[in-house]
Amino acid sequence: MNARIPEAAASLDRRQFVTAMGGLTLGLTLGGKAEAAAATAVNAWLTIGSDGSITLASGASDMGQGSFSGLAQILCEDLMVDPGQVKVVPAAPSLASPAPVGVAINTVGSSVTRNNFWRLRDAGAIAREMLVSAAMVEMGDTTRANFAVSNAVVTHLPTGRRLGYGDLAARAATLPVPTSAPLVPDAQLRCIGKSLPRADIPAKVDGSTVYGIDVRRPGMVYAAIRHCPTLGGVLAGVPAVPSGALAVVPVKIAAGTGRGLEAVGNVNAVAVVGSTTWDAWQAARRLSLKWTLPANAVALNTDQFMADAQALMNSATPYVAGAANPAGTAYTVERSGTPEAAIAAADVKLEASYSLPYVAHACMEVLNCTVDYQPGVSCEVWAPTQSAKSALTLVMALTGMTAAQVTVHVTALGGGLGRKAELDFISQAVQVAMVIRKPVKLMWPREEDFTHDQYRPMALVRVQAGLNKSGQVLGWRYRNVSPSILGQRGVVLPATGDSQGYEGSHGLPYDFGARLTEWVSHTAGVPVGFWRSVGASINTFAVESMIDELALAAGADPYQYRRSRLTNARWLAVLDAAAQAAGWGTPAPSGRSRGIAIGAAFNSIVAQVVEVSATTTGPKVTRVWLAIDCGWVVNPNSVEAQLVGGVVHGLNAALYGKQTFVNGAAQAKNFNASRMLRLSEMPQVVVKLMPQPTLLDRGQVMGGVGELGVPTLAPALANAWARLSGQRVRALPFYPKATMGD
Repeated sequence: MNARIPEAAASLDRRQFVTAMGGLTLGLTLGGKAEAAAATAVNAWLTIGSDGSITLASGASDMGQGSFSGLAQILCEDLMVDPGQVKVVPAAPSLASPAPVGVAINTVGSSVTRNNFWRLRDAGAIAREMLVSAAMVEMGDTTRANFAVSNAVVTHLPTGRRLGYGDLAARAATLPVPTSAPLVPDAQLRCIGKSLPRADIPAKVDGSTVYGIDVRRPGMVYAAIRHCPTLGGVLAGVPAVPSGALAVVPVKIAAGTGRGLEAVGNVNAVAVVGSTTWDAWQAARRLSLKWTLPANAVALNTDQFMADAQALMNSATPYVAGAANPAGTAYTVERSGTPEAAIAAADVKLEASYSLPYVAHACMEVLNCTVDYQPGVSCEVWAPTQSAKSALTLVMALTGMTAAQVTVHVTALGGGLGRKAELDFISQAVQVAMVIRKPVKLMWPREEDFTHDQYRPMALVRVQAGLNKSGQVLGWRYRNVSPSILGQRGVVLPATGDSQGYEGSHGLPYDFGARLTEWVSHTAGVPVGFWRSVGASINTFAVESMIDELALAAGADPYQYRRSRLTNARWLAVLDAAAQAAGWGTPAPSGRSRGIAIGAAFNSIVAQVVEVSATTTGPKVTRVWLAIDCGWVVNPNSVEAQLVGGVVHGLNAALYGKQTFVNGAAQAKNFNASRMLRLSEMPQVVVKLMPQPTLLDRGQVMGGVGELGVPTLAPALANAWARLSGQRVRALPFYPKATMGD
């Protein structure tokens, strides 16, 4: 379902519009001063029907994180209704500027809850007071204290008369909209902070949830994609339509979707169309295709990428303000003092390099998109996308249609992890539909999903540090060499470089003395993209592994060493909570050892303790303790579920995640060559939530959760293994050759 403005309402003024909806519909501009000044911006659609129904249209994507239930849980608090009464539906994207909050928000950066918490509380409170005002008119009583609200009912205390929200909605729609309304005090909260059941779970259990891959349209045909196996390759000629297929459609790289060697305008794939999925997939497999490969294809190898990173580690060109600053540029993220001199004069000098490979997203639901294109009339799109507004803009550019002619339906996502924030698969589906002129569902076979991902970047990190005899860090030098996610998207990088590249490596609350943090843009043309915690997953591994190595050099306990160097009270509290939950300081079970790590991302602080035992080939993770300070917690069970899911994601990446390239072609093509954690291998995970701040203190920062289980897992695992085996793993993954047959 999509919440769209009815065409009949397009010419109505604001007051006519809200009354035309058969109840009370609030198009609230919620947010900062700039948003409030934009009279045309509609940030959230909150509709209270005359039948008492309550619907919130949200631009967030449901990819399993429980956002819709969380938003309903926030809204119902100040609206004073039961959470089960609030129905949250996907909203159609809007091109209003500034970007609307409710109907066109990207589901990225663990941001859905934290960016909308106060906005939804305000929306609920304002709607509540409008309904109370309607009751005051109905009763002819202007004394607000004579009215009480509970469970969607306004009660007139002097007479005892009860008026339901449905009874009041139409009248409320004719009343002025207040600019603010009082929120429910902390002590009276009924929903926020409680582990309430998620509304989305029953439909996922019984199979009624509609994912992108479930969409069916009358007369629909099916398409399977085939890319050039080599990055940067271009179709040399259109082949004949094979038996069993309806058409072969070349597709080009659309503007805004080109990444790395995949340049805009290149025809790098064909879509084979059939009457069934099976027909399309089998015909695509049989199809003989010829490609023109890039001249440098033989140099597009994993070994060469690492050699280039080693060279850039020592000889990258410094950033120059106003210059082109192409890939290969070194950016200074932060500098304090002269760490070079401090390290040179130190009693103990340490240097270590840490490396991480490209990693695929491997979402359970492969990329897919359904399009119904009617030339000159309309284009309707069904997509499991994290970026609905960007999808709308792309479809308009490809078809030449107006926003009114394009409809984007956001389906449920069978995993997103940043991959479905991209638009390449949507672009391809639209191109095919424009040729076929029938409803068409385009899907990527799993092999295409693995070999043409927009991967988490590879990285090589070098850390140098100098200690005095008491273990104090006198100097710290940190340099990360990795491809630029933002640079591949056309962003002109500032003097500090790509924030996605150095995330988790700067502003660390450790007493490092003099410090220098640098990031260097790698020259590799492999497409890279957003991934669950992206830069934090890279840099926290390097930082926290080195902290352990410093503790060892200082002859100190890793936990106590961190405690003695941390300068931030929140970090200390989280570190202590994780250590205490794990029983740090007490002996681990025989044959086991524990490692610890701490980091921050998306306004949240996370510490993990990982316990490992030894197998004949390496570590096995037995238990994980995780503590998080994310500010307010809307639903503790949902937070815990997200963090446990992050632990699984982090384990898969740390133990097995790796994509390699030979002559420009990705080598791991399916799950059989990309090992994943089995259910029997899942460790016990204990989650500790830190005490929450005062909810009504808007000055407090709210943190994200969805990505926070990942960054500290790998270093805590490496630290535990080093303590148990004496072997320091500095290159991930632990098992680079593992397959699902192992």
